[in-house]
Amino acid sequence: MRKLILLTGVFSLLIFQLACQNPEQEEPHRFRQGVLDLKEITFKEDTIVDLQGEWELYYGEFHYPPFHGEKPLTGYLAIPNSWQDEEFGGEELPRTGHVTLRAFIHISKQTVGQELRIYIPDVATSYRFFANGILIGGQGKPGINQFDDTPRIKSKYYTLIPDKEVIELVFHIANYDNNFGGFWAIPSLGNKNALDREKMLANARELFLLGALVLIGLYHFGLYFYKRKESSIFYFAVFCFLLGIRLAFTGERYVLELFPNFHWPTAFRIEFASFYFAVPTFLLFIYSLFPKESNPKYVRFVLIASIVFALTLFLPISIFTILLYGFQVLAFFTIGYVIHINLKAVFNKRPNSKLFFLGLLILAFSVTFDILRHSVNNRGIGLTPYALLCFIFIQSLILSSRIANAFIRAEELAESLKISNESLLAVTENLEQIVSERTSQLNSSLNRIKKDLLLAKKIQQKILPEDGIKFEHLKIHLYFQPQGEVGGDFYDIFELDNGTVRFFVADATGHGIQAALYTMAIKSEYEAIKRFITKTDDLMNHLNQKIQNKFSGLKIVFSGFLLDIDTKTKTIYYSSAGHPNQIFQSTGEQIILNRTGNIIGLKKDQPYTQKQFQMAKGDRILLFTDGMLEQKNESREEFGMERIQKILVDYAEKESERVLAELVIQLFLFQGKEEQEDDQTMVLIEWEKTP
Repeated sequence: MRKLILLTGVFSLLIFQLACQNPEQEEPHRFRQGVLDLKEITFKEDTIVDLQGEWELYYGEFHYPPFHGEKPLTGYLAIPNSWQDEEFGGEELPRTGHVTLRAFIHISKQTVGQELRIYIPDVATSYRFFANGILIGGQGKPGINQFDDTPRIKSKYYTLIPDKEVIELVFHIANYDNNFGGFWAIPSLGNKNALDREKMLANARELFLLGALVLIGLYHFGLYFYKRKESSIFYFAVFCFLLGIRLAFTGERYVLELFPNFHWPTAFRIEFASFYFAVPTFLLFIYSLFPKESNPKYVRFVLIASIVFALTLFLPISIFTILLYGFQVLAFFTIGYVIHINLKAVFNKRPNSKLFFLGLLILAFSVTFDILRHSVNNRGIGLTPYALLCFIFIQSLILSSRIANAFIRAEELAESLKISNESLLAVTENLEQIVSERTSQLNSSLNRIKKDLLLAKKIQQKILPEDGIKFEHLKIHLYFQPQGEVGGDFYDIFELDNGTVRFFVADATGHGIQAALYTMAIKSEYEAIKRFITKTDDLMNHLNQKIQNKFSGLKIVFSGFLLDIDTKTKTIYYSSAGHPNQIFQSTGEQIILNRTGNIIGLKKDQPYTQKQFQMAKGDRILLFTDGMLEQKNESREEFGMERIQKILVDYAEKESERVLAELVIQLFLFQGKEEQEDDQTMVLIEWEKTP
């Protein structure tokens, strides 16, 4: 691990040194105040001279050769720098505008009449140039303002045959779109054969890389088609295609060679888009390889940021080229983050992580080197495509290793399956006997469970008040139907010493055996306090505290409705702990009894309040659980509160026994063939009418 970190540091220092190297220390032949002396040079078949150094700069003017009269010289511009932010006469030049660049090359007599080549790299964003007063060529149409300017950026090779010992080069350059105006790289002058050979090699090199990227992308798309679970293969294929697109729209810009009339602003936006999408795609590729070491939040952030930068491509070129710096910073951080992920994978000993790190190191530093050179406006041959080929080769080794491991696992599984088949064959011979024994055991267990459930059902029925219970002035009718053998609904009816009849209805969460056990706990705690606490809200508070103190670990929660009827004063007191709204029916009206507190068991010290109202002869109160309201029919409609209220109104003049029976009948008819979904409980209370 320490060796890897040390190797990373050494590579970083080397890349930084190379990127920041001063070209003045390497090239002795330079323009000085617009003059380059090449008299001692003979242009042989391998001679190429870079045309860098101080050129005469005339800002804001197009001067045509030969210059007549004295022209105001702005200053000297060191090619390939942009005139942007250059200070002349105490003033900084803006990035936009139009300029004239002029330089003189002194050559030997032997060079006069020799066929030379001159290479003009990308110039932002349009130019034309003259040699000894003759228009040689250009790209786009440079104008004196943005409306008269036609931008186009593409490198070009031109033929130059000097007719005298001094070559005057004049460039008209206009830039109203890009962040950097002027030369993006160093132009060069050389022997015809030398530059032709360089052009051929550059074309061959980039076409080879482009073809390799396309083929590798297609190959990985094919792998992904047959192995969809490996998302890393898909991201890698997309990354190869994005780099291929970028290669086609940069460098020699083959798209513009194949389609000369291609809309240049669109081509420029495609170039930027390939960069904006390549970074998050590569990050997704790393994330799919090492998900445990990656941070999905950072991946999401880079995706969103890339989309935002991609949306800026709909803005004018003069704006989105400035914003490129922000994405370059993000790309630097992403490169460091990817290396960090891979180092963690190496530390955690993930398969093939060391081999992958080697390829990633080469690729990451190549990309970093190209970005650094781009930031200092030095756009020579990019290292990224070559590093990518090396990375792809290493990735192929990793894929080969995975495929080999998959074959080994398949062989192991085949051997294991063979052993399993032999074991299965042995088991099959005694299968009938085994099935018979297991069936007998299951039937025995099932019968035992049925007996236990039947006993639990009888016990639950015994602890609940039976229908027909009588109190003075009150008629009470009960209905209880659990979903299974036992249920989670509980109700209790009890008369206090002062002539008050107390009703309590509770609904524990769930149903079945678990809910039934909950009701036993609820009944135990309720029985201990129901005789001694007179106010309904105090009783609810005490019951909540007891459940919390004793059963907090079991998470017992239930809704409850406590109702006291003072038969002497005909006063009703009630408190509702998260229970469904209950119904009080008086002569000609219905009153909904709303909840007065939260469900019991949620938290300690919950507030409960008590409400009261008067009851008259013939008034009725219907208490029920949510199993009535939530029962669904075949159309998935709920029985609901409105149907219950309507039945109570329609049968208001009928006997209370008939009302409860009609509620049950209507519920069964509504339910139809659908299964009962929850326990159902109803308690109908009526103050006896005058005979």
